[in-house]
Amino acid sequence: MSIELLNQNHRDAIVDAFEKAEHHIRIISPFVQESMTRYLVDSMSKGIDAQLITRFYREDFIKSVSSLTALKSLQKAGVVIYALKDLHAKLYLFDDSVAIIGSANFTGGGFGHNIELSLYIEDEYDLIAQLSDYFDKMVLAIQESGDFKVIGDIIEDEILIVQKAIKGRNQFSKPNPIRFGAEVSTNKIPDVIQTDEVENILGLSNEVASAILKFEGAANRRIDPNIIYKPNLYNRKGIYFTASSKSPRSLNKDTTVFLSAVSWDKSGAGTPIIVGRAKTKGYDPNNITDDNLIKEHPWTIDYKYYVELYDIETVDAKIINCISLNDIIAEVGYRLYPNTDNNPTTPIPSLRTRHHQKAYIAITHYAANRINTMLEILFNQYGKSSC
Repeated sequence: MSIELLNQNHRDAIVDAFEKAEHHIRIISPFVQESMTRYLVDSMSKGIDAQLITRFYREDFIKSVSSLTALKSLQKAGVVIYALKDLHAKLYLFDDSVAIIGSANFTGGGFGHNIELSLYIEDEYDLIAQLSDYFDKMVLAIQESGDFKVIGDIIEDEILIVQKAIKGRNQFSKPNPIRFGAEVSTNKIPDVIQTDEVENILGLSNEVASAILKFEGAANRRIDPNIIYKPNLYNRKGIYFTASSKSPRSLNKDTTVFLSAVSWDKSGAGTPIIVGRAKTKGYDPNNITDDNLIKEHPWTIDYKYYVELYDIETVDAKIINCISLNDIIAEVGYRLYPNTDNNPTTPIPSLRTRHHQKAYIAITHYAANRINTMLEILFNQYGKSSC
């Protein structure tokens, strides 16, 4: 779980989110251009459900700050498009796991050369649920205002009108006043983020995640529970590493990493098992998996990024004798994750599944301290290996 400030690499962040989306994508952006919509069109070929809320102002199209061609390609791809007047918000939602909220329009400038500032929110389930609710209520408000869905005929007719308007333009032409879209009263717009969520984003809360569970292996590539775990060594560079399928931008220098082998516990349940701990040197955009790393570790072909580890300590015992995620949940319960720490009613089953399809997930100070204590007990019992 993480909330990261984006003041550069906006395009990398959103392209990564498009690639990982599996079910639905929802976007709010006043301006839309082809340089970005192609990523959404490509996503639609995977059977994804997509919705877009945007402005439909003739002057925007005449000045090319927004593109009718882009809207046409999205509409043909199956994206449901709604028009809203006086729109200024920008929001990007991918499934129920990633959100981007900030100043960037869905344009080449917004995700390219413009100076923008956004928040990249990942696996913050409660916050993303609020943002999803905001989007859904906005769509409902538009629908209640009338028929403001942007369909093919509306786009085609507007293209012809705009083409004629551009030809007749000169330096004395006045802005075209024609605007299509719903008029939604501000008192119908839902609050997006509660005060305590804002404090969490700004880092003002008392509890800040200090460590992560880093998952080694995957559900379709579980590690044998009857072996002793050995950290990944990149021999060519002489470094130990962990890898991720998407850019691990939220991994900072000296973050505590609890190495968690995706395996089976003593009851035969498939679950991550904590086998040791390490520190990370942080995300480095130059650490991209290459042919040399793939040759040494063929599984890394599916993991584009790697992060260097140091101060590694692992238990000298079979993985099955180490600490399963279910053991941790039994110990700390709802206090495992930052966004459930203040919610004692969090269902246990949801705690057991929040890590699914994740390379890593943040945990609280409280949980990290408890895991460290449990690891020390295992080190005393079985011994440890350091590297």
